[in-house]
Amino acid sequence: MRFKLKIYKVFPAIFFFFGLMTTAFSQITPEEAVPLMQKGINMGNTLEPPYEGGWNNPPAESYYFDMYKEAGFQCVRIPVRWDKHTQTVSPYKIDETWMNRVEQVVDWGLDRGMFIILNAHHEDWIKSNYDDPTYRDRFDSIWSQIAVRFKDKSDRLFFEILNEPHGLTKAQNDELHQRELSIIRKTNPTRIVIFQGNEWGGSDQLIQAAVPDDDYVMGSFHSYDPYRFGLLGEGTWGSPADYNQLKNKFIAVKNWSDTTNIPVFLGEFGAKRSCDYNSRMLHYRAYVELSQIYGFVYCAWDDGGNFRIMEREQHKWDEVKDILLHTNYYSPANLKLHTYQDTILQLTWTNRVSDNDSIYIERRTSSTSYERVATLKGDTTGFLDYGLTQDLNYYYRVIAHYNDTADLFSQPIKVFLPHYIPKVRSCFHGAPIQIPGVVEAEDFDLGGEGLTYHDDDERNLGGAYRPDEAVDIYDRLGDGFHIGNALPGEWCEYTVHVQYAGDYKVKVYLASPYSGGPSLLKIGEVLSDTIYALNSNSWLDTKPVTFNMDLDTGIQIMRYSILGNPMFNIDKFEFTMESAAVFTTLPREKDDQVKVSYRPDGALIRMVSGNPLERISIYSVGGTLISSFKNTVNSYLIPASQIPPGFYIIKVFSESIPYSTKIVLH
Repeated sequence: MRFKLKIYKVFPAIFFFFGLMTTAFSQITPEEAVPLMQKGINMGNTLEPPYEGGWNNPPAESYYFDMYKEAGFQCVRIPVRWDKHTQTVSPYKIDETWMNRVEQVVDWGLDRGMFIILNAHHEDWIKSNYDDPTYRDRFDSIWSQIAVRFKDKSDRLFFEILNEPHGLTKAQNDELHQRELSIIRKTNPTRIVIFQGNEWGGSDQLIQAAVPDDDYVMGSFHSYDPYRFGLLGEGTWGSPADYNQLKNKFIAVKNWSDTTNIPVFLGEFGAKRSCDYNSRMLHYRAYVELSQIYGFVYCAWDDGGNFRIMEREQHKWDEVKDILLHTNYYSPANLKLHTYQDTILQLTWTNRVSDNDSIYIERRTSSTSYERVATLKGDTTGFLDYGLTQDLNYYYRVIAHYNDTADLFSQPIKVFLPHYIPKVRSCFHGAPIQIPGVVEAEDFDLGGEGLTYHDDDERNLGGAYRPDEAVDIYDRLGDGFHIGNALPGEWCEYTVHVQYAGDYKVKVYLASPYSGGPSLLKIGEVLSDTIYALNSNSWLDTKPVTFNMDLDTGIQIMRYSILGNPMFNIDKFEFTMESAAVFTTLPREKDDQVKVSYRPDGALIRMVSGNPLERISIYSVGGTLISSFKNTVNSYLIPASQIPPGFYIIKVFSESIPYSTKIVLH
């Protein structure tokens, strides 16, 4: 627990004296600093190689800080390695030339009014030899010299004791931070100091770390999660589950911050440039959004290499910069980009607020910069871009423009506009799937995105069965395949042959540890009721949802559509005939003589020819006679009160000729 000194009674002269001291030496608090420094960036791989310029970047230059400031960054973290510039024997003096160089770079930032984080980076020697007192003495000396050298600098300079203390136990890390903090406090009693948990400085380790009893500290964590995406560049990122997993991490740190009253500094985050482009942009946006929502300072990792944001030698920025500075929760979201026709792209999005003055659409290619291609009304949520060139990558972003405040940027989204080849539908197995029978979910028609299916992601994330299709197909561990990651708006189509018209029992086999995911089945013009997934307590074990459909005979298109969450996996569709349709032998060309008009009080049956009706019989779809009426005029009203709503077949005799048709009573 941290305590603040409170003075309730003092003599007037003493009060006046302390008032002068407060004015002269006013120190910004961690809480006051957070909103002033929230948007930050690292100057990585610059002063922390063994020697400056030893890795992928040239020595630092002052124009870096001009670019940081002009872009809108408020904070720059400067990683520094001290080991290679410090004596290995007592008194462990830091090379004066190196100390001067570090001070010069720090001053470039402070002179521009920026917050600067100065740390000890890649000091693996202390992490692997912590039990040796001579190594501890050397590290103590380094921080004592840093503290003395920079003690008179602006309070916008912060110290960070040790970057990612991997190799130290929790107890060792806690002890090291407390010892170095006490050394710093001898000459810098109110300078803000940043501490980390042990290992790689993750959020869990921060939460478990000992909290210094000090009013001028911030807690820091690093995150490139998930590891296989952010640091290895594998797979994709951006599903609701991905976002919620990251959000839960931030919530845990926020709860810790509220409990300890310690502000939070997200010192490093990012994703490699080799990551899937659209996933990478969503990943950066999520970190920025969540940092702003929960009140963390965020400092993106920029190393001039795999995590490059500033194009240093070109004096330019990667577009990630605009996410870091101009995106927040209220920016346009849920961007989708599809090929609408051969040279037309369709862009859609969601406006999270309703007070946009207008919407700007900006576009670039791989070799051009962003330019505005449309200015739209503030409530617009879609845009068609015409006359584009085939075989090019196109990048778009949506900007919510305000006349009196700063614009809000979406993250960019990319799509490749291929050379147009007309799509042709064909059956996956070469012939329509027979009904009655089983339709395997993964056997949707050939033809591709937009013709025989729609999937929000362009890759088969499951990688099984049909890896070149975008639909996510997974191996059921030797028991066939299923479609997974079913998102609202996605669908698949199948060419089927209904061999007999009639009433069919349909079973859709779905797997999910949740219940309630809605979907819809359409065969020809016949729609099912909404289908709700049942809880099967598994992503593999299925539980069938059963219902009936009255189907016409013939070759038809079956479409299965996902309507909403929670997610479920789709295994197969099973069709069993309950009963054949009645009067299937009647002349179909005569059926159009019977017309049905629906009214609030019932269904009006009439003969188009005007001939009188002799008799009307109403049957269930299973063939059971429900009711029969005699009549002498050419129309008859079936009262809604006499027959429950449902599907029925009627047989009509006029001039001794039978006619039949299907009706639906509402």
